[in-house]
Amino acid sequence: MKKAFLTLCTVLLLCACSSNNGPLLKGVAQLDEDAEFAINYLPDGDIYQAKVIDLRVDSITGAYEFDMELPEGVADVDLYVNQQIFGAHLEKGKTTIIDIRQGEDGEYICSFSGDNADVSEAVSAAAFAYDLFSLQDMSYAEAQALVDKRHAEAMQKAEAIKDATLSEYYQKLFNARYTGMRLRLLGDRAAEEKCKETDFPEYAQLIATIDPNSDLDFTAMNSILWVMNKVQAAQPTFKGDYSGYCLEMMRVTDSLVTNPKLRKQMAYCIPQTFFAYGDHETGKEEFWTRYQEFAKDYPEYIEAFKSEYEKVVQNMDGQKVPDITLERPDGTKVPISSLQGKYTYIDVWATWCGPCCKEIPHVEKLVELMKDNANLQFVSFSVDSDRAAWEAKLEKDKPAWQQFILDADANKTLSDALGITGIPRFFVLGPDGTIVNQDAKRPSDPELVDYLNALTK
Repeated sequence: MKKAFLTLCTVLLLCACSSNNGPLLKGVAQLDEDAEFAINYLPDGDIYQAKVIDLRVDSITGAYEFDMELPEGVADVDLYVNQQIFGAHLEKGKTTIIDIRQGEDGEYICSFSGDNADVSEAVSAAAFAYDLFSLQDMSYAEAQALVDKRHAEAMQKAEAIKDATLSEYYQKLFNARYTGMRLRLLGDRAAEEKCKETDFPEYAQLIATIDPNSDLDFTAMNSILWVMNKVQAAQPTFKGDYSGYCLEMMRVTDSLVTNPKLRKQMAYCIPQTFFAYGDHETGKEEFWTRYQEFAKDYPEYIEAFKSEYEKVVQNMDGQKVPDITLERPDGTKVPISSLQGKYTYIDVWATWCGPCCKEIPHVEKLVELMKDNANLQFVSFSVDSDRAAWEAKLEKDKPAWQQFILDADANKTLSDALGITGIPRFFVLGPDGTIVNQDAKRPSDPELVDYLNALTK
């Protein structure tokens, strides 16, 4: 199931009045028996606080209902049906009806009725239009052309909303989201061409249209791009020294950001970036001291990341890896100790994680390059909750190295022990099962080959 570190799922939060006590969402879903069916909801529009909620369907009738407390009054949510993405407009006191069936090509089709059906149609078109994950295997030109087409279709749906005020709002929102997609695609293009986003004049022009303190750009997830663009320090490579970069993000936020929603989001984003992507060796004390002052209005975040800081101070290298159970694609379960006997480079990933999937071709090259090293093996641990998505990815890629999936308990045990707050994450075990490097370099890092050769010679 897609989790939103992820990235890039849309939720709009407004205010509304209630008129009845029906469920927020209901309908009939004619799904395959093992189909994923879930809602992604972002409290107060914050992507870092995403909640993925599984929907239960009656096994005989296909009927389903969904209800929850909705403090904001109104929310636009993403709806996942297997690997397809739709959207729904939820309003307290009103009921949106979404019926789902399979078309002749096997793809799922949604139909909308009930309260605010026209708004839900527009929100659903936008969820599809601005889904970055659906563009992963495309070139920049192909992706941009498809986004242009989908954006035009979403705008048509927004223009068709009967309520003039809502129609105008959604047109503005969709244009803002289109700006964000263009920026992100330019970022991918820069990575492909090994240059900086700012080398493209269009990037600066698009950034200049963003108001970081407007709720519209916050909802479109553009504000955080604007903040990162204002940071003058170059973003380090994965597992590089992130202390200066994160300190400057705090400075930029303190000096330029007034929107309370964005300030709160940055209070979570910055330490998450430091602990998930930094080397954890450089500047950790200075970072933590400064962060506690920066996030003083959000003590819950300080408390949440305190344990991560303590794990960094108390490095796990040299200690035994937790005794967890791994499951192979054929369902066979084995202990992690079964990997002992060689040095083991482990990739922790998920199908819904874009950066994880981008590293897979580099793992493949690494496996081929080092296939004659008898002292080294490569292993991947999937943390997918959607096993079918994992199996489909393996069937498509046909990886030549060992693949395992972790259940929720094993994932939590490993993450707690190694301080894993984001993926992809890579670590190395010694032949005796001890942790040699709890935070190894990515396969795409050219320095990794020399490290592994020196370690296993």
